[in-house]
Amino acid sequence: MQEKSAVREKRRAGVLAAFWARALCFAVLLAAALGYAAYALIPKYDYGICSMLNHYRQPRESVDVLVVGTSIAYAGINTNVLWEEYGIAAYDLCSAEQPFWDSYYILKEALKTQRPKLIILDAKPAIYTQDYSRRSRIIMSTFGILSPENRLGAIRASLEDPDEVRDYLLALPVLHNGYSKLEGRMLAFPPDNGGRGGAWKGFIEVDTVEKHSKPSFVWNSVKRPINAREEEYVRKIFALAKEEGIPLLLVCMPNPDYKEDHMYMNDLWHVAEEYGASGLEGEVGINYNHPDLRFGLRYSSCFADWQHLNVKGSMIFSKRLGEDLKARYDLPDRRGDPAWASWQEAADAWYARLPGFASSGLEEGAN
Repeated sequence: MQEKSAVREKRRAGVLAAFWARALCFAVLLAAALGYAAYALIPKYDYGICSMLNHYRQPRESVDVLVVGTSIAYAGINTNVLWEEYGIAAYDLCSAEQPFWDSYYILKEALKTQRPKLIILDAKPAIYTQDYSRRSRIIMSTFGILSPENRLGAIRASLEDPDEVRDYLLALPVLHNGYSKLEGRMLAFPPDNGGRGGAWKGFIEVDTVEKHSKPSFVWNSVKRPINAREEEYVRKIFALAKEEGIPLLLVCMPNPDYKEDHMYMNDLWHVAEEYGASGLEGEVGINYNHPDLRFGLRYSSCFADWQHLNVKGSMIFSKRLGEDLKARYDLPDRRGDPAWASWQEAADAWYARLPGFASSGLEEGAN
């Protein structure tokens, strides 16, 4: 009798074990299916999500200059020119209207796999006045971050309503209505980066020309306080770079509408000075709108709109930027090194496309 009871118990234990094994397999498969569904529905914008996801494909500790910032940085800092002219291995880890709170978590994530010799921080978010991010910008700046802690941190910082954090963290509740826009290319993993491939380094050309006049205003030291939350997080960025022992250079990109930004930039520079210089002669950054820094940009042909450089402008600007970086920092020339072959691949592919860009200035009679 006891023997039969033991057999029954053993059978029940086996059935129970099989049940839990099936339940576990089902849970794993369901999680994988939901995770892939969320990935498929995420819009594969090169200007945000793709630049972050593609960052994970870069060889460890291969990025010497890491650019963090907004669209004016990814449109203006031409990684192909920096490589071709100076052998600088740069990567644009940028997204449209990226606020400093997203820059902070994006930088923390990047430093898990990269040890850059220089961080370039785009100064543009100093002019943003909103305390939180719009839905589309949250998606672009946070959904490419893979580690849960930094993605959660960025989402929390971006949202005014903490009750919405779970929906953004899970992604599907935010993206579920995107099935109507689903395309075949959105299913590919990793993403194709707008057809650029994995060697791409985050630069996104803006191929239009908009004529502007040279800004006219009196350069002054008057400050206008930047948004308190932007200041909170830019301080965290400065502190993080200092803690990691990595030089950080603020860069204010040239733009025709700069006179509207000037007083905010004065305040940002004042905040940066508290954390010490990383450039020449007490320099915390370079403001390329300064009257003394004229270097060949033409407001009539080098801008795509009121703030973004076009292809021609990015080439002129990036040659000057590379020259300034080489004068200030010990940046190796990686050209010819097989470990950095993907930078050469990216540059070769981009220069092959160059004649086809209408804003390149290569067409006959361009000025």
